[in-house]
Amino acid sequence: MKNKHKPDQGGKSPYRILSPTAILGYGFPEASFRKAMDLDIDLIAVDAGSMDAGPHYLGSGSQYAGSAALARDLSYLVNGALQQGCPLVVGSAGFSGATPAMDEVVEIIKALLQSAGADAAKLAVIKSDIEPAETGLTVDKLEALGSMPELSQEVLESSTLVGQMGMEPIIAALQAGAQFVVCGRAYDPAVFAADPVSKGFPVGPTLHAAKILECGAIACEPGSGSDCLIAELYQDGRAEFFSPNERRKATVKSLAAHTLYEKSRPDLFLLPGGLLDIRETRFYESGEHRAGFSGSRFIPMPYSIKLEGCVPAGVRCISLAFARHGDIAEVSVLEYGRNGVEKNPAPDGLEESGILCEVKGSNRQQTKETLAFVRSTLLHVAYPGRIATAGNLALPFSPSDFVFADGEKGFTGIFIAGTRDPVFRKNLQQAFQMVREALQDQHPDLASNCRVQFHLGEKNSPLLVVETIDDTPAAAVAANIQIMAGMENIVDNERPVYQAIEGGLCYQWSVHHLLKDKDIIEKLFPVEIFQRQEQGWVCLEKVNAAYNHDVTLTETRPATETEIGEHVPEAFPSTATYSCSLQDLALVVRSKNAGINELTFDVLFKTEEGFRSALDSGVFSRQSIADLFQIKNAEVLGSYGYSPANAIKFTLLRPQVSGTQGERDVFGAQQHTRLLGLQIPMDGKASPE
Repeated sequence: MKNKHKPDQGGKSPYRILSPTAILGYGFPEASFRKAMDLDIDLIAVDAGSMDAGPHYLGSGSQYAGSAALARDLSYLVNGALQQGCPLVVGSAGFSGATPAMDEVVEIIKALLQSAGADAAKLAVIKSDIEPAETGLTVDKLEALGSMPELSQEVLESSTLVGQMGMEPIIAALQAGAQFVVCGRAYDPAVFAADPVSKGFPVGPTLHAAKILECGAIACEPGSGSDCLIAELYQDGRAEFFSPNERRKATVKSLAAHTLYEKSRPDLFLLPGGLLDIRETRFYESGEHRAGFSGSRFIPMPYSIKLEGCVPAGVRCISLAFARHGDIAEVSVLEYGRNGVEKNPAPDGLEESGILCEVKGSNRQQTKETLAFVRSTLLHVAYPGRIATAGNLALPFSPSDFVFADGEKGFTGIFIAGTRDPVFRKNLQQAFQMVREALQDQHPDLASNCRVQFHLGEKNSPLLVVETIDDTPAAAVAANIQIMAGMENIVDNERPVYQAIEGGLCYQWSVHHLLKDKDIIEKLFPVEIFQRQEQGWVCLEKVNAAYNHDVTLTETRPATETEIGEHVPEAFPSTATYSCSLQDLALVVRSKNAGINELTFDVLFKTEEGFRSALDSGVFSRQSIADLFQIKNAEVLGSYGYSPANAIKFTLLRPQVSGTQGERDVFGAQQHTRLLGLQIPMDGKASPE
């Protein structure tokens, strides 16, 4: 591997990072990647995982993206890294980061390196699995992150468990000569930040840039999770961004907006080994398609890592059907078109659509691959006028996909979702067509061998979904059939009906905790360096990460509620003569999980006037938000303004830990719609009511 980057002391020579896609397997246009390869790239890095899709993927050791999608993306990334002579770092490989799914990514990379004749290349594998008995991990050494069920030692030891590594193990792998680094569960920005930090780039700006890079071109206008984003880092603390796809622009708003993404507060972010402080960050435009920032700061803190774990929760069975026109189910089931996305029916002025995606194929694996690609693409497709940029679908299950033999010498795959977003509903057919075109473009073999259909449930003919979970498959099926029998008089048999689909084991989160014990942390994340030799792949050495545990807190400024952005005031009497709807004032209105037990909302305004009016109006005060969502004031964890993005962010306690029984929106991406009709007094004072 070439030592490509030699930054000068004036900060003029940039270190260039390519983030090809939001999640490995989501894909990217070949043209975007080829254009990126025309540049001098210092690092290709990609995040491959998340907790967002629920506990199934960790518990079962299965992939979220299809194998064909993983292989397709990796073929470009591996060959691109060889062409550039730069590292390729994959974080949270296998989605959950656990070894069974991670191994598939490792094997794909090995095969690609062998095919390319790259026998000199070194491959590092960093596992993140944790066995409490082997490491001495006990519950008294863990601190719950947010509201979690009580954790016993028995549950801890029975959990499938991973730790979220920081930069240090990745730096150790790169310094040992690895060009290709495959990580288990990793802090998302770590995979982008490790190499430049090891080369002396300032930690704060590098981590902030990594935070923006982690989701690819989602940080652009228009955003996409299936396209490339490039960052250029400078020694003087600047970072600038652009997409190789000229249809997309990096702007001050898009960068500031993505800085807020999935975080419970706008400008202080806890991470392994410290705190990212962007209270003094300044964003700027640097060209027609480029924008950047400066001033971000890293505050060292005693080292800690997040642990994630889950346990089996029973066996799932689902059934689904469409109700005849005008009929209403008399039993308690999800009715997509009425109450699928949220428990309460859609309010006046909003309507709900249920989406059943149906994939038919002659081959189980191809059916599964096609369904996975269609689901992930529809979740993030950028349709015209999109304002909910965190995700287009409320998916009720983890896993979201069900594939089964259909009795006709073929296989069927389905997923169920819902939306109340009026802009998405207006563009549904166009979004479906965009998904089909992406499938044809990136996976023509799947497009030719599988048939994709979408069926809609609406208010007068909702999509009925029955979920039962029990200790055994037989009990789950029996309970499911009994509920379906009570609805047989309203089922529309001329539309798709699926009864008693066995979903296998389902899981629930058991561990979402912080570990601060330095002795245990140093036992985790073993780094193994491999190289291909005549007898196959051989482990050349094992290396250990170096941690800095000698940290004092004298630098850390207190992070009080009022310091985090601009605290949103309570309402006060108004003399407003007119008001505007939030939907008219906002560029972005979105919701998303902030971890597994919090739900965060971002509203980005088109103008500073709209932002200031909303900030001062009291419409986004804690009490106003509690009233809007019909929850207790204490369940509103904070409400803040963030001037660089003309944004208001507020965070709620999630009604249940994500992905557990009764879930309606695993990602939390479709809980924003009740905000759209809010009226904002434009003189900056709230309505007296």
